Order: sequence, then C-alpha cells, then structure tokens
Amino acid sequence: MLFLAAATARGEDVSVTFSRPDRPPVSLRAEEHDGRTYLCVNDAVTALDGSMTFDDETRSYEVKLKGRSAVFGLDAALAVVDTKLVSLGAPVRGRGALAWAEPEFFQKVVGPMAGLSLSWDRATRTLSVRRGETAEITVEPSVADLGETTKVVLRFSQAPSYAVEKAADQVVLHVPNARLVMQPQEKPFESARIARLVVRGGDITIVFRGKDLVPNVYALGAPPRLVVDVAKGGSSAPSGALPQVPAPGQPPASRTKTIVLDPGHGGVEEGAKGPGGLLEKDATLALTKTIQEVLQRRGYHVVMTRLSDATVGLDDRAAQANAAKADVFISIHCNASRAATAHGTEVYYLSLDASDRAAALLAESENATPALTPETAEKNAAVRDLDLILWDLAQNQHLSASARLAEIVQADFNRLLGITTRGVKQAPFRVLVGVNAPAVLVEVAFITNPDEEIRIGSDEFRRQTAETLAGSLDTYFRTADSVAPVPYAPKALGKS
Repeated sequence: MLFLAAATARGEDVSVTFSRPDRPPVSLRAEEHDGRTYLCVNDAVTALDGSMTFDDETRSYEVKLKGRSAVFGLDAALAVVDTKLVSLGAPVRGRGALAWAEPEFFQKVVGPMAGLSLSWDRATRTLSVRRGETAEITVEPSVADLGETTKVVLRFSQAPSYAVEKAADQVVLHVPNARLVMQPQEKPFESARIARLVVRGGDITIVFRGKDLVPNVYALGAPPRLVVDVAKGGSSAPSGALPQVPAPGQPPASRTKTIVLDPGHGGVEEGAKGPGGLLEKDATLALTKTIQEVLQRRGYHVVMTRLSDATVGLDDRAAQANAAKADVFISIHCNASRAATAHGTEVYYLSLDASDRAAALLAESENATPALTPETAEKNAAVRDLDLILWDLAQNQHLSASARLAEIVQADFNRLLGITTRGVKQAPFRVLVGVNAPAVLVEVAFITNPDEEIRIGSDEFRRQTAETLAGSLDTYFRTADSVAPVPYAPKALGKS
C-alpha cells in the first residue's frame, strides 16, 4: 500500500497483471495519477496478438485485433470500434506511440474486440478474463447471388461480438459467450458459391462451393446483421459491376484503388424534387452508375452502396465503405434551394462546424432521413449531436486528404463542366462521419433549377460528370505522395 501511495503521488510507472485461463499471466505497464490507474493499451493489445499504430498529425491511435479495428484520440472520452460508437468515462492518455487507459477502456473496447469479457480488481491490480453468461441469440440467414458476388446476410436477435476465421473452402464466425439458435442447425443453399450454412454452439460455418473464393465480413445495424460477401479471387464487386479494363496510358497507381460510390437517398427517402418532377434519388442513381462505368474502364475497383431504388441507412453506407477498405468514398447528391435560379456545384468534406449557415441547413436536411426503426425515431437532437462527435474520430485522420480531394474535384468541375463552382465547404454530413477513408460529398447541381434539372437528366451531362470525376481521382492518386496535404486544425470535439 505504501508503494502504491508513493507511486500515485509521483505519477510513477507501476505494473498490473493480465490474467487469462488459456495462457500464463503477463505483466502490463501501468501508471497511477490522482488515484486513477491507467494501463498500457499497447501491452494489452500485444498480449492478445493484435497491433497498434499512432498518427502523430491527428494524435489518434488505431488498434487492430481479431479482424476488428478501433480508432480513438486523446482529446475526447470516446472510441469508434468498427462502425460502433463507444463512450468512455475519461479520455485516453498518450505519450508518443504509447497509450494509457483506465480499466473501463479494456472492458468496453479491447475485450469485446477480442471476444473476451474482462474484469478489473483494483486491490490486486489484476485485469482478468472472466466467463460471461451465455446469451441465446437467434440467427436468420439468407443467401443471394448478385452478379460476381454472393451475399450471405445473417440477421441476429441482438448485436453479437464476433471473430472471423477463414479457410480454403469455408469461413467460420466465432460469437463468444453466446448460444446461437437456427432452425434447422444446418441449411443447404442452391447458390453458385455457397453450399451450406451450419450453426453449432457459438460458431457459424459458411461452406463454399470451391476453394478459390474469398469472404469479406462486415456488420450492419438496425436490425443487427453480419454480411459476408463471397467472390472469386478477392473480388467483391457488387451486382452489375463491369469487368475492369484499364484505359490505355491511364492506369491508376500500381495497386488497384477501391472507390466507393454512394448514390444519395433511395427507397422511401426521395430527396429533393425538381420542378419537372425529377426525383433526386433517381437522378443520383443514374449518374452514379455512369460514374461507375467510367471508373471501371479506367481500372478502378468500384463498390456501390446501392444499385437500385433501395433504402440504405447513412451508417450502413459508411459500414459498406469500411468493409470494402475504400481508398476514397464519394457521396453523390443534387442540391436544392428555394431560389429557382440557384445553380452550380458544391463539394463538401467533414467538419462538426459548418462553414456557413447554408451548409449547416443542407447538412441538417441530408441527415434527416426517415426513421428505419422506432429507436432511431426517438433519438433527440442531443443524442444525434453526440453520435456525430463520436463518429468524427473515424474521419479525423483523413480530413487533410479529404480537403485536398475536395479542392481537386471543385477545380475540375469548374474548368471542365463550365458550371459555377460555389466553393469547397465543410458540414457535419452523417454519411461522411463513419468512413475510415478520404471522403467527400458532391452536390452536383441544383435539381430545383429548371435548367439544371434538364441537364441532370441528360445522358451527356452524366457522361461529362463521370469523366470529370474520374479525372479528379486520377489527379488525386497521382499526386498523393508529392503534394503537401491541405493544413487541417482539429476543432474542439465538445463544440456544437
């Protein structure tokens, strides 16, 4: 006790024990400050066979563990785990590449990522793995062949933690501390790529038809789901994707870049409506499909967040981008204004503070999607604001790149399309905040302007827009390593 008191007073390093039943206990570095114990995150992640990196520019850390990812900074008591938001009692402390966090962080972030339930005993300074109660979770599977990809969608009665184990002819999803229920326990499928699905205990085994298939697993919410995209040779192109044919003399960088295109709105969410009756959801889908074709001809790998008139949640769009490991995310929209003469293009990247009142109103309009569940409908403004602050961490490390991409797109639209560019702006667009990649939102033109509505609906405009945007991406990737990033000064996360 005297040793602990002295260490607390001086803020010296001490140590704690990390105990787990399957391995010998290990020692973790720790610090005592003002009666609080801070454990070294790096040590715990290493003990669990994970990895951790630090971005000095954004002062943020990323943990990769058991196929999952967590991003957190030093200025706010929060973390982004995959696509989920986790609120903490206190911010993480940092000292260069080393991060120090209170035991709660390990119980809420590190443990669930590893599929473990952790407990903390301050008296013995021991972080230990404890056996949690086994939860009964029902599983409802569906399988659909969509072009070059087969989608396996697993719907759960409650959101599960999971780990992925891949083999040559199958993928196994391990759900810890759970008893999974599916009737029957084994289901065969008449699918081009999936032979059967088996549920036993806490494991879901998806058996492939062949050994040259690669799975890509990601989570979606409302309701809780896991999606497994299965494609040949690592391709995860969605239905309707065209084969990649690089344009002569114009290949992107040596590694094929993945572009996630997001046609704004869809389904019950119609968006803005032009005076001639053109709906934004239809205009953005048609335009984005043309962009997809042009990018694929140039050798890019393109993923679409929707390929039909479907309702897709804003967070689910970000989840798809992260699952595809997007190099760039572009959300395509049509602008609207009460002034019928308003015209031009606006390009946005993320900020919690809108660059002007018009940007704030536009973001509010775009974020106000129809409720998909009663729970979402009951969220008040304060909760939505907190969500935006939490999600901002995922995009924080990419803001300089997002700003540079926005500047390139703005300049190209102004020069090549002859459209008045209304300038690069910032606003808290929900569709951008969860994306772990450079991300921009393009309001291509004003659908409420009769002249621009006609242009938006024309094949020629769609082709010009697609070629212009493809050129912007060529420039962005070609200059990625040679052009200094646009300076970015992070804003206070507590600011509203």
